[in-house]
Amino acid sequence: MATEVTGINHPLLVDDFLQSRRYQLQLADAAIDDHTLVCLPTGLGKTTVSLLVTARRLHEAGGTALFLAPTKPLVQQHAEFYREAMTIPDDEIVVFTGDVKPDDRAAVFGDARIVIATPQVVENDLVGNRISLREVTHLTFDECHRATGDYAYVYIAERYHADAADPLVTGMSASPGGDTEEIETVCENLGIRNVEVMTEDDADVDEYTHDTDVRWEQVTLPDEVLAIRDALNEVITDRLEKLKQLGVTNTTNPDLSQRDLNEMRGKLKRMMDNDQSDGYKGMSTHAEVMKLRRATELVETQSVESVRRYFERQREAARSSGASKASQRMIADPKVREAMRKAESFDGLHPKFSQARILLAETLGINEGERAILFTESRDTAEALVEFLETSFDVRKFVGQGDKEGSDGMSQKQQQERLQAFKNGEFEVLVSTSVAEEGLDVPEVDLVCFYEPVPTAIRSIQRKGRTGRQAEGQVVVLMAEDTRDEAFFWISRRREKKMEQELSALKSATDDIEASVTGGGQSDLGAFAGGDGTDGGTPTSDGNDEGTTGDAADDDATDAGLTDFAAEA
Repeated sequence: MATEVTGINHPLLVDDFLQSRRYQLQLADAAIDDHTLVCLPTGLGKTTVSLLVTARRLHEAGGTALFLAPTKPLVQQHAEFYREAMTIPDDEIVVFTGDVKPDDRAAVFGDARIVIATPQVVENDLVGNRISLREVTHLTFDECHRATGDYAYVYIAERYHADAADPLVTGMSASPGGDTEEIETVCENLGIRNVEVMTEDDADVDEYTHDTDVRWEQVTLPDEVLAIRDALNEVITDRLEKLKQLGVTNTTNPDLSQRDLNEMRGKLKRMMDNDQSDGYKGMSTHAEVMKLRRATELVETQSVESVRRYFERQREAARSSGASKASQRMIADPKVREAMRKAESFDGLHPKFSQARILLAETLGINEGERAILFTESRDTAEALVEFLETSFDVRKFVGQGDKEGSDGMSQKQQQERLQAFKNGEFEVLVSTSVAEEGLDVPEVDLVCFYEPVPTAIRSIQRKGRTGRQAEGQVVVLMAEDTRDEAFFWISRRREKKMEQELSALKSATDDIEASVTGGGQSDLGAFAGGDGTDGGTPTSDGNDEGTTGDAADDDATDAGLTDFAAEA
């Protein structure tokens, strides 16, 4: 028998707006007590966990809550959700992005109850002494796996712990890192002491997740496409031979790894630092190799149309004033020009396009599905796919706000309108670049198709979180046979498996540590319990699903408190 669903009532929350979910209250209860990393499977409402902590913190400690998210669309989405869910006046929940003038931000920060912002803006305001974090009583880092290196999260966290009178940090991510060391680095950089991990294997989460069928399908490239690639590879081999003569590489294999290329660049930079003229020549050759590698990647894994567009931009760049020698040399090479002619004359269909259309026909036609998302790394491919698919399906693109190569982008307003239309069922297929991977509240879909494998665990997990929420869904990965697609696929699988193992190990270690530290103290889940004592907490609206994962430890202290509020099955 399913758990009875009731609402959550709190002075700062709209009555019964949030459903009562046990695992979310458990996570919020842990996060209110210490600086906490919350790991929760994608699509299960980690934003709700932060909202619960924020409501309780503002009610009990006062001050201001600051919520940081890495992109403008995410910031806007979170703001809309907070305004819907909270009783705080809308004008006291403010948005800070680069679109708001610095002087305007400084004027409203002190009066706001909740500030939702991109981290770069807050970093700039802190450096410019326009704002103070002293009265911020809750700081949320969304997609906190980004808190490495010189990313703005790191500086903001350091300032927050130093400046705030009564700090509390909540970090949230569905995929905090590829191994324990990465996760520890994120925690250290954010000043986090407590890690709460909840996986889909946990009983409280299991009832809200569904099977996601992941399969991969190989496609074979036609001879005409392989001929374009082979012509480009000949040029890459020639350029690598020149770099080999400089002593910065031992290989002329055009399929060398990105790591090899990075090592080459490091050696060339050291030569330049020592004022060796060969270093400058080599760096220009290296830049040419990188451009050629991009072209081969496009023709192998994307489409001939995308490489055509890429070559056109390279031609324009080579003709412009101040053009790099690498661009000019590449465009002038006879073999490159041959590849460009072959691309221009190719009038066939890339097999991935055909397979994508078949998958959509099966999902939306035969199986009577309602929505599908097709992800691709290339904006050119996204645009070409929309043109190709719109004769068979109601399809729209979803891309970022522009790029340095001049491809048309979408404004923040256009992105919001496009997502809302997709949620409303105004069209059935969303063709998206990586902008929709991370956290955006994309509605439940029947199919997520990877136009190409993603060689990072984080991005792959984010994408797969778009399906399997309310019902069974499937993920399909398209791979071009005997190309870097296959290498990326296996890299991604290995990293995801490693991450799952690390999170499982982290969960076990966290449970042991918390059991010994808390000593079985009483939990305080009652702060958000509904009127009939049911536990849990997630919005009934569709505004709660943000791409993150988090996990809650099932220690004795938490379980003891839960028994007072558990709903009967």
